[in-house]
Amino acid sequence: MDTGRRQHLQDIYATDHKGKDEFTPQVSNEIIEERKRDARRHQFTAFMLGLTVLALAVGLVFVVIKEYLNILQDDTAPPPIAQDYIPRHSLPSDAQWVLDLSRNYGDPQWNGEGERPFNTLWVKKAAWNIHMAEKALELAKANPDAYAQAAQYYEQAIEILPEMEGIKVPLGMVYFQLKDYQKALVLLENAPESELTFDVLNNLGVACLEAKAYDRAEEYLKRSLELKPAYADALKNLAMLYRKQDREEESIRAYEQFLDQRPMDDTTRYDFALYLTKAGNWKLAAEQLRTLSNQVTDDHYVYFLLARAENKLGNTDAATQALRRGIQLTDPKLAIAWMDDAEFDQLRNTPEFQSLMKYVQQQGL
Repeated sequence: MDTGRRQHLQDIYATDHKGKDEFTPQVSNEIIEERKRDARRHQFTAFMLGLTVLALAVGLVFVVIKEYLNILQDDTAPPPIAQDYIPRHSLPSDAQWVLDLSRNYGDPQWNGEGERPFNTLWVKKAAWNIHMAEKALELAKANPDAYAQAAQYYEQAIEILPEMEGIKVPLGMVYFQLKDYQKALVLLENAPESELTFDVLNNLGVACLEAKAYDRAEEYLKRSLELKPAYADALKNLAMLYRKQDREEESIRAYEQFLDQRPMDDTTRYDFALYLTKAGNWKLAAEQLRTLSNQVTDDHYVYFLLARAENKLGNTDAATQALRRGIQLTDPKLAIAWMDDAEFDQLRNTPEFQSLMKYVQQQGL
């Protein structure tokens, strides 16, 4: 056998004595303990990693739900107006400079020396107050208290630039909303003709009506109707004006024209019917009350007033029927008070009326 083959067989059957020592009992236990420690470390690491992933997943779900709830929430309450805050989204690009102004920028005071200032700074002061007044008017749609703020800002703008056009009419409209009719009248009467729109003229008419300046009120209301013939508010105010002046036929015509435009205005129809009963126009009053009783079915005053009108017209059955409906809607004592009125004497001896009276008395016990 040659030397190379012999060396090869020796390599195959040779024993590695170094590896033999690793499997002694003492060394074997150390290896087992080390492997257990490695296993525990891996388990702890995996546990912490899983816990971290779970926490991140819960946090992500919370954020998604919160954002979803914020989207669903419908917060329509207007933010309170404040001098030091103007929402950027509410301003056009050419008005962004307002954001850079301090809260005292709109102060209308000056030192009183020489002529009143008229320069870029003073114009910006006026513009700042006008902008704040317009924002207050937007808020006033939901919160009427903001009208007082709008009036203050407009007054400051006028104090800064007294001759500026386009301020007095909106300020007059604000005072009209505040029911300060004297101030509204002064401002609106001196307005340029180009600014006297149909609604401004209507408000002028109301201001004159409150001030008992009836001739001027009629003039303004008619001018309003010339600009907008079917303007319901002006028609109603004209009806009220003629009513105060005891111009019955003209008042009736204005009321009827208004109700043609606003047939579902139950309050005005009731006021009209009540006015007709006081004027003794029972026929037209009954017509209005019949219409009203078809629209308002839960108001005993409507039915008792209808009973009066039908009784005045000699419609005994209709009057009794209206009384019966009114009795069902009110307190028995109040019903007895209505039925004891001398106006119903001609019904008192009818079997239907006596039956109703007995029913009411029993209910009142």
